[in-house]
Amino acid sequence: MRKIVVGLTLAYSLVVGLKAETVQRTGWGWGGVPALNYNADDGFGYGVLLDFFNYSKGGYTPYYFRINPILFFTTGGKQDHTLFFDSPYLLGKGWRFNVRLRLKNENYYPYYGLGNDAEFHESYIATDDDNRSLDTLHGKHYYTIQNDQVILIANLQKAIKFRPDGKPLISALVGLGAINVNVAKNKNEGIRTKLEEDILNHILTNKDIQDAVNSYFKFGIIYDSRDNEPAPNHGVWTDLLAEWYTGLLGSDNEFVRLTFTDRRYWQIQPRLVYANRIMVERIFGEAPFTMLYPFGSSFRADEGLGGYRTIRGAFKNRYIGTSKLLLNLELRYRLLDFKIGENDFYLATNGFFDCGRVWHKQDKKGGLSNLHAGKGIGLHLAWNENFIVYADMGFSKEAGSQLYVDIGYLY
Repeated sequence: MRKIVVGLTLAYSLVVGLKAETVQRTGWGWGGVPALNYNADDGFGYGVLLDFFNYSKGGYTPYYFRINPILFFTTGGKQDHTLFFDSPYLLGKGWRFNVRLRLKNENYYPYYGLGNDAEFHESYIATDDDNRSLDTLHGKHYYTIQNDQVILIANLQKAIKFRPDGKPLISALVGLGAINVNVAKNKNEGIRTKLEEDILNHILTNKDIQDAVNSYFKFGIIYDSRDNEPAPNHGVWTDLLAEWYTGLLGSDNEFVRLTFTDRRYWQIQPRLVYANRIMVERIFGEAPFTMLYPFGSSFRADEGLGGYRTIRGAFKNRYIGTSKLLLNLELRYRLLDFKIGENDFYLATNGFFDCGRVWHKQDKKGGLSNLHAGKGIGLHLAWNENFIVYADMGFSKEAGSQLYVDIGYLY
């Protein structure tokens, strides 16, 4: 069975931000669009994305501060609501402050087991034409759990060295965060799930599924020499981040997450760009399995290994462990430039190869063996350079083909 994942997120705020660079704005501005999404795991998604911009007395680009609320639901039992505040100027030049409050509820969050060797059997979750389980020993929700999260994150960045164009070259980051996680077992037609089996086999403990707060200090350093953030032609973006989850902030679990991310871009020819990303992460201490999924980042906390943010073509959050390695390789070619009215457009194609693995004490093999990979090709349509819509088709041996439609480049 092939799994097709289709996602569409409309980012009107990018367009408003672009206009703000060319038109002197003051006071308040706002915009809003529907937020639409579909994928095979979550069903059809619907909601609204709003943006409220304050430009103060003028002279601030892309804005003085921004408030961005998002309400989002899916027919597959998922809710994902966000309130985001961001200001590049509120605390003075060279300072950037943002806060994000996020509420997530997923009735069918993936759980395939721990480690790089976690197995997946498609026959376990097969259903008939009436969506009833064919395998009475496992059930269609065997690889799922219920996962509710409340996330609050505040970041403060200070530029310590500037580029000739005035943009930060090197920035220091400090922050605070708290993630409340509540995990529950799915009923699965009365059949035991993978989560329940791992608890019975003492691979997981009852503490792993208890309601818990994970609160942390964040420290980082960021280097950014990219020429164009939405679609770089050349430059480097490197991020070194530490998250210290500690009882000093009321955390129920104590551990440290260290994450290194390096993104590089080379313009081989005027229309051809090679880009790669490397992410390496290590967790020290006793982290619950729910905190092994995401990569740490000052840019965006990505999902776990597998899916459209990491290994395209693999199942979402397919592999979780205390250590992670991810490598993305991509060639981007600008096929065609054209104009519609006063607006500039271009069409680009990209070929990609993604691979990685995790390490966990459950693994039988270590080293760099048994890497998991996805590959594919895509199209990108850019409007005035900064607003980019893409469609990527990823392939992997296990999942078959997956289609992703979204905004911007992966990295």
